[in-house]
Amino acid sequence: MGKYPAPVAAPEVPISGGPLRILSLGLPRTGSSSMAEALRILGYNRVHHGTEMILEGWDFTWVERAAKAHFPALSSPEEPRPQPFTRAEWDEILGSFDAVTDFGCMLALPLIAAYPEAKVILVHRDVDEWERSVNEVIIDRFWPRRTPSELLVRCLVRLAGAREPLINGIRNTFLGRFGAAGPGELRANLRAVYAQHMREVQEAVPPEQLLHYRMGDGWEPLCKFLGKEVPEGVAFPHRNDAKAFGVMYDQIHREKIRGIAWVLVRYGVLLVLLAGVALQHRRIAALW
Repeated sequence: MGKYPAPVAAPEVPISGGPLRILSLGLPRTGSSSMAEALRILGYNRVHHGTEMILEGWDFTWVERAAKAHFPALSSPEEPRPQPFTRAEWDEILGSFDAVTDFGCMLALPLIAAYPEAKVILVHRDVDEWERSVNEVIIDRFWPRRTPSELLVRCLVRLAGAREPLINGIRNTFLGRFGAAGPGELRANLRAVYAQHMREVQEAVPPEQLLHYRMGDGWEPLCKFLGKEVPEGVAFPHRNDAKAFGVMYDQIHREKIRGIAWVLVRYGVLLVLLAGVALQHRRIAALW
């Protein structure tokens, strides 16, 4: 095991025959949206991509539970750590999908252990470009600077309960996978964990089940690996992951705003009622 904590895999259990056949385990910001679309074009209609699932309102309450179950560093003495997910639990979450991309990479080793028969795609990206993209698209958004206004917003969001399990789940998964206690350490660990991730996946997967891929390689290596014909007259998709992630984050932000508005209205009404009661009490007292 490397310096940074890889997720703990569940004990081996009998294969249940679920349909999940492909694990695309390139780290976030390595073209996961493009790979998801390419797999759909090749006939894998049910492809799990975290950003898309969030936009569609898919239940992501399992994310934080999975993070705490598979990253021991996230556990605390006050809260017992959940057991690592078994194959049956993964089937319950992902069993209706043909392929997993994007967020699944953060729990690569547990998924490889749970689905040893799956083919694995490992997408590479220039590490300098990748580091810059993760900082700008993910870390800067999920860990904004702690200004007084941002702290006030966080307090109001907690009162409203607006997407807190999802936001906490995403943050905890990144912190757990990158062995970090906060965003500063997360940024510092990016490059080391990128290299560790590539090495661990390669060591965990038999060579005949693993495809090393770079965006720009086109259809041929992917189709050969999956035993598919190259789509005639169809360009390999190039989707803007950053744009899709921005849309997802904006949706979460809008939910925050609606939640804050609800809190302000609720507590505003309460304050008005309390003020009315106090005023009435003063009037009654004046009569005596």
